[in-house]
Amino acid sequence: MSEKGNESELWTRMMACMRQRGNVGSYGLDNCIGKLTLVEDTGAKLVFEYPQDLPIVWIEMNYVDHIAEAAAQVLGSPRSIELREEKATLGLEAPETEKPDSAENSAEPTLPGLEDLVRQETPTQQPRKKASRKRPGSSSFTSGLNEEYRFDTFVVGDSNEFAYSAARAIVSSEENPYNPLFIYGASGSGKTHLLQAIGNALRAQDEDVRVLYTTGEDFTNNYINSVNSAAGKVRELNNFRSKYRKADVLLIDDIQFIKEKVGTQEEFFHTFNALFSSGKQIVLTAYCPATEITNIDARLTSRFEQGLSVGLKAPNYETRLAILHSKRGMGRSELVSDDVLEFLAKHINCSVRRLEGAFTRLATFASLSHHRPSVAEARSIVRDFLREEPSSRLTIHDIQRCVADEFNVRVADLNGRGRTVGIVHPRQIAMFLARHHTGSSLQDIGAAFGGRDHGTVIHALRTIEKKLGDNASLRTSIDRIMSSLGV
Repeated sequence: MSEKGNESELWTRMMACMRQRGNVGSYGLDNCIGKLTLVEDTGAKLVFEYPQDLPIVWIEMNYVDHIAEAAAQVLGSPRSIELREEKATLGLEAPETEKPDSAENSAEPTLPGLEDLVRQETPTQQPRKKASRKRPGSSSFTSGLNEEYRFDTFVVGDSNEFAYSAARAIVSSEENPYNPLFIYGASGSGKTHLLQAIGNALRAQDEDVRVLYTTGEDFTNNYINSVNSAAGKVRELNNFRSKYRKADVLLIDDIQFIKEKVGTQEEFFHTFNALFSSGKQIVLTAYCPATEITNIDARLTSRFEQGLSVGLKAPNYETRLAILHSKRGMGRSELVSDDVLEFLAKHINCSVRRLEGAFTRLATFASLSHHRPSVAEARSIVRDFLREEPSSRLTIHDIQRCVADEFNVRVADLNGRGRTVGIVHPRQIAMFLARHHTGSSLQDIGAAFGGRDHGTVIHALRTIEKKLGDNASLRTSIDRIMSSLGV
């Protein structure tokens, strides 16, 4: 761990290391990485602050690995990298006068290895009442909510309309019409957004309502650390229970994380009962219906089902396109064209999170380059997102079949030893498309084409790349093949 005050010197040495290694350009060093401020070396990780206007997503995608490598070289041991917005970092330190006096009402102390749990401090108990919304950050406690997750930023479609209506009913009703509300769906379907939108809407209605958002993993880790505390076990466990059981609204994301954890399940069972019997609202999310969560106490499954269970499906094309237009309308980047949005909506169809991630990457590229990417450029920029999509998981055989149809040859000809132009040319095209659209290695591609070596595949790639520049007929053929493949 570096001594306090040495962070600036350490960062200077790391910057010099990256400059010397030459794997980061001058622009990245001076205009991106150079805007970071190293504020802490914990011995396990380096904590950096960044200004609001810095394109942090771009830095995370392109430079964090280089920073970590420089840290390992300069310090002699590896460090993980944490990036914090300057304003958010300052907001973690509450004024001394806001700390509660009694141990019973105090925020849960920060435990070793659980820095992220600081944001879930327990508020002092106050009655619920209608009130105007306070300015963001003015509350005396942090609920764990992200204010970007609101109902007005949630795009409603056929896949989520029922769940959206149930969530809004909780906010608009004076009582708890569905308790608990259990929302399930695949990763990236919008569960977290809807869950936090409930909390943010309730806080907007009532500045004193005690909303606590957490995850199943954080609940588990928090409980384990409270019972394993080397000193003051009773006090730590009481603080843990006070933290969760004094909430007016408890929102837990990915509750399935507590499966197979007997002690955590027992604790959550009693927490659930305490809140439910007091008329407090509980909302849970999971990746599947409650009855399909394995290795979980039947008493919990029964309680999860006693309210309302609603599912979220993958959004359809129209909803995906509306989500992208909404993101662009929020000022993320006007340089991303309608054609590119339609391309993303068509080809990234299983996860809203992945769809938004692809858009963010394109918007960042457009912003930094001051260039409006074409559909072809967009395809290249988000290639890894496309490969993760089921519809994009093409096989080499799929490509061979479509190429064979285009050139009126047999798949067996592409895999055979024939060397005539009528066979070699489509074979090279098929190799080129297999390399760019299946993620297969050179060796795997060669093996799929009759056991050819990787050198033959490389030659095919270079030949097609060279011809693409001035051969309109070739480009047309490839476009037809790609259309047949649905890419």
